[in-house]
Amino acid sequence: MELRPFGNQLSGETIQDVSGITVKANVEYLAELVARSRGPDAGKAVLQELVESLNARIPDSSYHVTPEFLTNPWHGYSYEFVMYLAEFSVLLSQDPEFHRKLGREKLLSPIIQLLGRPFSIPQIFKMFPHFVEKFTKGALQPEVVSVSPTTAILRLQLSAHTRRQFGPYLQSCAERLCQSGRAALTSIPSSMFHLPAARVTEPCCMADGADYCEWHFTWKPPHGKPWAKFAISFGLGLAIFGSLSWSMPDLSHLHKIGYSILSGLLFWIGTLIWTTRKAFTQQQAVIQEQLNSVEAQHEELRRAYATQEQTAIELHHHVRELTMFHNIAVRLSSTLDQKAVIKAGLEAVTQDLHFDRVMISLFDTTTRVAWKAQIMGGSDTLSDFVQSLEIPITESESLEGQILLCGRSIFITNTAEVRDHMHPLNTQLLDELKVQAFIGIPLKFQDTILGALLADRSRAIPLVEDDVRTLTTVGHHIALALHNAQSFSALGKLNESLELKVQERTFDIERTNQQLETANTRLQEFDRMKSQFLSHCSHELRTPLASIKGFSENLLEGFAGNLNSKQEMAIRRINANSNRLTRLISDLLDLSQIEAGRLRLHLTRVNLRAVAEEVVEHLQPLLAAKNQHVHIHTPQSEFIIMADRDRVTQILLNLIHNAGKFTPDGESINIIISSQREGWASISITDPGPGIPENALSHLFDPFFQAHRDQEIGSKGLGLGLAIVKHLVELHHGTITVDSRPHHGTTFRMTFPNSQPLV
Repeated sequence: MELRPFGNQLSGETIQDVSGITVKANVEYLAELVARSRGPDAGKAVLQELVESLNARIPDSSYHVTPEFLTNPWHGYSYEFVMYLAEFSVLLSQDPEFHRKLGREKLLSPIIQLLGRPFSIPQIFKMFPHFVEKFTKGALQPEVVSVSPTTAILRLQLSAHTRRQFGPYLQSCAERLCQSGRAALTSIPSSMFHLPAARVTEPCCMADGADYCEWHFTWKPPHGKPWAKFAISFGLGLAIFGSLSWSMPDLSHLHKIGYSILSGLLFWIGTLIWTTRKAFTQQQAVIQEQLNSVEAQHEELRRAYATQEQTAIELHHHVRELTMFHNIAVRLSSTLDQKAVIKAGLEAVTQDLHFDRVMISLFDTTTRVAWKAQIMGGSDTLSDFVQSLEIPITESESLEGQILLCGRSIFITNTAEVRDHMHPLNTQLLDELKVQAFIGIPLKFQDTILGALLADRSRAIPLVEDDVRTLTTVGHHIALALHNAQSFSALGKLNESLELKVQERTFDIERTNQQLETANTRLQEFDRMKSQFLSHCSHELRTPLASIKGFSENLLEGFAGNLNSKQEMAIRRINANSNRLTRLISDLLDLSQIEAGRLRLHLTRVNLRAVAEEVVEHLQPLLAAKNQHVHIHTPQSEFIIMADRDRVTQILLNLIHNAGKFTPDGESINIIISSQREGWASISITDPGPGIPENALSHLFDPFFQAHRDQEIGSKGLGLGLAIVKHLVELHHGTITVDSRPHHGTTFRMTFPNSQPLV
């Protein structure tokens, strides 16, 4: 469910697509229908199932419903919610004709019947738009095409707002809506006038894809035709004329005709009086029924108003109480001094809560002693006596133990009954103050009891249970303020000890920093010497390697004579290893230049597709040996970027060579070149190989790291290739990422700016 089911829309407008009267009828009929077939208990249970099904579709739990909520006729609902309710009603009732029966038996609510009975059937059909607007508030668009004494043509269309709510389920929702609405209209003659139900035909329907539903209704008139009374009166007159002619032949024809006409008129007048009196009686019954309904609604509104007034009074009381609690909390939290907190708590209880005397004592949980008590509402001598008290709390059954050991509030209405359960010093204090009743509250923060609060009144205002709740709330605020004050005091002591420790450690840290600076300088020197060593070593090794490679190639060409097979194999291995050493030395030189910041790019216009094709052509012998294919995809034949062509070639050569190394025989490698976003070019290289373990992805571009070192497919190198590739891509102000899962292949993605300054 995407929309709010009731209440207000996000724009603030009230949701009233469907009246609560309609929803109430739907819910009550579901319970009745199920109760008829499965029993009363099943009727109650099905409503709970309906509520659970609806709440499961409402994302916000604050809009969850109950059976009582759904049977309240004063609510309004969205059509989306009502259609969910309609569909669940069909499923739970197991009756596909549910909505047709609902419309026939329930949708014409007593209110609608009361409003409509003073009118004729044609007038009611003419008022069809009025009733639809009253209960749907613009969600449906009704139209009266024509109405005659025995026929009516009506149309019903969904508003744009309702169509958006129905979405892809428009036709299905329209079918449910049409079934119930059509059935309700056909039952107007039978429900209101005790006539046969109307007959209906439907030339078009929204459930079949039409823009609107059109219904043609026909019904029998409520009364006989006027000419029937005239015929009966005329026949009666003829019968009297014939009777007089037979029984009184001497009577003149004029008198016979007069008596006949007079008899017909008397019958006509009598029938008219009887009909009028019957209609008057019915009208009077309808008026009385409406008066009773209005009285019932008035009584319901009166009770609702009284409840609302009581709620308003309670809310006003709670607001005033919450404001008082807020002010007390502000005063208590404005200080972190323990004595000031206790004084503020005493003033709050006596001044804001109107208690005559109040005492706050602290509790030491280690020694189980109540001490440092302060009292307000007594003499100075009594105050000094209270502050000197140190009362041990040993028994949980005592009143003091219930508060300070068990953490329970106590409400004593007669102190004479509990004197034996109190400490003698507290008994002496009660006698001194002449306390008859008091309330005791533990000052508890989380699971720790910090003290106790005792309060009483000596005036005519008695203590009540509500005072316990109020004192408990204030006690929570006092306990929190006491905890903060104690924590602040402990924190101050801790800060003093920490300052001493910080001073002691500062000297050690300064000495350690000097040692670290010296070590860092030496490490930087070692790193520089390492880079120089690699650079000099690589340069020195390249010359003899070039000589070895040249002599081995000359021997293979036959300059020193023919070679036997073993000699040729040995020299080829020498040549291959010299090539491998040359590549390793080149990688070491590149890495040392990159780390030293001496590598410079020579930017020119580079066609990415052309470079990729050249690299694939260069690697073709290796690819052909494993029957592998490389497919290059690009939207155009030229894809130009500003880059160092040699370094781009080095990047692609490394990545495509790696892809071929890990791609199974006969499989393909895909290269995609595209415009990732404006001003950027993207190139991805995907192989169907074994993938990279997840724990190796974060280290893949680290120097000397190899993800497949221990596997047969692992490369025999130093692990510098991908580290160099990453440095080269970043020198071009680009990025490189890898996406791989074991057994699902690997994809390297690079982005390059289409243009960059030639510096």
